[in-house]
Order: sequence, then structure tokens, then C-alpha cells
Amino acid sequence: MVLDLEFNICYSIMGFGNSSTSKYPVKTLCLIAGLFLSLFYCPIALAQDGPHLGNAQIPGIEILGTRIIEVDAKVGDMIEAVFLVRNNTLDDFIIKNIPTDCQCTAPVFPKLIPRNSTDSIRIVFNTSNTPPGSFVKKAYLEIPGDNVIDLVIQGNLQVIKAIAKVGSKPILYKPIHIQLNSNTVKFVPVEWLKTQHDFGYIKAPNPAITEFRLANRGSGSIVIKMVEPGCSCTISNYTHGNIGPDEMGIVTASYTTKGAFGYFKKFIKVELEDGRIYNLSITGNVEPE
Repeated sequence: MVLDLEFNICYSIMGFGNSSTSKYPVKTLCLIAGLFLSLFYCPIALAQDGPHLGNAQIPGIEILGTRIIEVDAKVGDMIEAVFLVRNNTLDDFIIKNIPTDCQCTAPVFPKLIPRNSTDSIRIVFNTSNTPPGSFVKKAYLEIPGDNVIDLVIQGNLQVIKAIAKVGSKPILYKPIHIQLNSNTVKFVPVEWLKTQHDFGYIKAPNPAITEFRLANRGSGSIVIKMVEPGCSCTISNYTHGNIGPDEMGIVTASYTTKGAFGYFKKFIKVELEDGRIYNLSITGNVEPE
């Protein structure tokens, strides 16, 4: 079909309707023109969409490994997540800015990733002013085609109390620098859409119910092994069985407001079958009946 179109272009525009007036056969000239057009259009397609491998198209801009990095750390630690970015296009990839969802995270990135090359983007998370418990921090990499890749750091923070000894100064925890790489992650990557929920003001005895959603971003399955509420006033339910790739697991948390009054903060412990643990939290203020 493309070749017929090229022939029609040659005949109509180049004036080769009559082969007797041309030095060369018409189809020979059109085949040359078609070859030229193919060579011209092919690099444009590759530059926009990336090359093809068999029937599969390779992404133009891709993260090597996972785009979700998990870490357990102590409050005060400096977490540096290194995401390897591959530019598979025939154009240089220019990065103007990488927004983040929190002032506690800062991106460090090259201004340009040359065509057919790999470079790294670093997201540095300062945990000093972050409360203990589970956290999710995101940076947003804008790529050609008005698309955005979420770069995620998530995990748990723990507070280490000073060790006091009689007659001596207390021994304080010394924060460390933790560096993790996107292509060395062993777990199936998952993403919590939220780890905290604030109900605001609730009139007793109305129930306070919310859902925490856990997305499987990997190629294998995950299983929620156990969900443990922090007290009897908090009731939890969760998705049982395998959660496959691109599927969503749900943890439901319900707080009993009957007989309660004032501010509350409750925790829900979630453990996956592979040993990872997350601490979700719910907060709110109960107004009396």
C-alpha cells in the first residue's frame, strides 16, 4: 500500500506518466524514491517510540529495574535512591525539572541523557523531620508524549532512643547514609497508594472506615500474610490469597467511635508473606453523641 502511494506520487508530481519521455523506467525511479522515503521516515519513528525487538516495542525512556525502592531506616538517616534511566530513542532526552511530593526529598539529575545511553537519577530523602512508621515519597519524571514516570521510595522509619547510663552522657544514635539502586531490588515491587488516613471530625456513633490499597507493580505475585490492628477498637480486614501483577490488595480499617471522645491515632501492622512489614495509621477527632 505504501509502495503504491509512492508510485502515485512519482507519476503525478514528477511527471512520469509517459515512460517514453523518460531516460529511465518509471518504476525504477519510483523504487529509488520509495527507498529514500523509507530511510527518511524510519529514524523519525524510532526517535519518538523507541526501537522494536521482534514484535515488541522497546520503551523510548525506561527505568532499568524497578521504579519502586523499599527501605527500612531510622529517623535521621539519609536515604539515597538511585534510578537508572535508559534513553532508547535517537534524540537526546532533556530533563528540565523533576518535581517531588515533599520538601524532604530532593532530586539530583543530569540535564541531558544522550540518545542510546544510560544515566542515573538520584532521589535523596532526608528523614530528620519525618514521623516514624510507614512512608511513601514520590518524584515525577516527565518523558516525551506528556507522560510521567513515578519514582517511588517507600518503607518504614523507626525511632532509636538514646541509651542512658548512670554517670555518663547518653549515647545518641548516629544517622547513616543509605544508598539503594533500582536494578538490585530483590522483592516484587509494591506501592501503597496511601499509608495514612485522617478522618477529620466524626460524630459518634458513626463508623470511621477507610481502605488502604496495595498495588502489585511487579511480574510476580504477593500475599498479605497478616494484618494486626493496634487495639481492639480498630477492626481490620484484608485481601486473602495471591495478588497478581497489576492487581490491587485492600486493607480495610474501621475505628469504633461509640463511647470514644476526642483525638485518636491508631496503627495497623501489615505483614507480607516475603517478610516485609508496613505500619498504616488512622487519625481523627470524635465528637460525643
